[in-house]
Amino acid sequence: MRAIPLIFALSLLMACTDRTPAPLVPEAANIGDIVPVYVATNRARNDVGYFSDKRASSTTFLLSDVSMPPERKEGEAPIYSAKPNPNKHFALVTQKQFSGEQAFVQDIRRQLTTHPAAQREVVLYVHGYFNGYADTVFRVAQMKSDFDMPGLPMVFSWPSAGHPAGYTYDRESALFARDALEQTLYLLHQTGAKIQIVGHSMGGLLVMETLRQIEIAKPGWSNANIDGVAMISPDISVDVFHEQAARIKKLPSPFLVVTSEHDRALLLSSRLNNHERLGLGSDESLADLPITFLDVSDFSKDSGNSHFVILESPALIAMLEGASLHSAFTKDRSRSMMDRISETQLSASKAVVYELSPEEALRVKK
Repeated sequence: MRAIPLIFALSLLMACTDRTPAPLVPEAANIGDIVPVYVATNRARNDVGYFSDKRASSTTFLLSDVSMPPERKEGEAPIYSAKPNPNKHFALVTQKQFSGEQAFVQDIRRQLTTHPAAQREVVLYVHGYFNGYADTVFRVAQMKSDFDMPGLPMVFSWPSAGHPAGYTYDRESALFARDALEQTLYLLHQTGAKIQIVGHSMGGLLVMETLRQIEIAKPGWSNANIDGVAMISPDISVDVFHEQAARIKKLPSPFLVVTSEHDRALLLSSRLNNHERLGLGSDESLADLPITFLDVSDFSKDSGNSHFVILESPALIAMLEGASLHSAFTKDRSRSMMDRISETQLSASKAVVYELSPEEALRVKK
């Protein structure tokens, strides 16, 4: 009987607006900063032509130009509207749909040649629960801009209901999307890009389920072809994650899990599911896995969203700015506080937990 008041509480935490509309605003090209974002989505279009919460049997590949408001500050979450004002809102300027998979692959190949060899990478963002199509594309644009992220930004937009009461629908949609994400990863491999995956919240469940089924079909493929995985506030039961990781056997490296013990969404999810979530912190049962845990709990007060601290804390963004997932753990970029973690520690066979603090910057958590 506790689920009803908990779902009601979740509804109060999140605005109940229609998250489907994503109109094109060509005039925004002359107002805001433009960020090109590649998209793979298995959302179906509605009668108006917008990508909706309905599930599609095929995957659509696109390239979208996103306009960001000129006065937006680092760490501010994307604000959007069904009738966007480019001075205030994120907006889609253009949206090019590729004729097929190989047209998508060829376009990424061409774009990669315009980057230095060390930056020929694709950062694939897999969003979480309660996201409309525009949410997902705009969040990647924010990530690219705020972190000065090298390489090409991309989102895999699976059919979330975009509604606070859609948790069960979203979890089933995430499972529905496994094959589409698997095929997207194979296509990215064809481009020759270094592949880095960022999974947020329930998107982490989709990432792990997809890597697990890839391992069953092609043992060792993920570790050989994926250059890093970052799980941000993953909404996965700890014991489920342990079984997924055990089946994958050799996880891609580096494998980063960003956690916060103050994450209100995951605290609520833990109560709804009656089991601790991975994104709340390391667990003794995971001690033997080659994972780096990054505890950002101390930045929660600096963030407007306890479930997305790493993207909405200006202080934390400033600390990590300019680092790709792989180079953040090496000495390639002196600007990154994470370069203090040695590659020897990353290649260790057991989990390491680091705590980022505004006062002490970085320390090993005992």
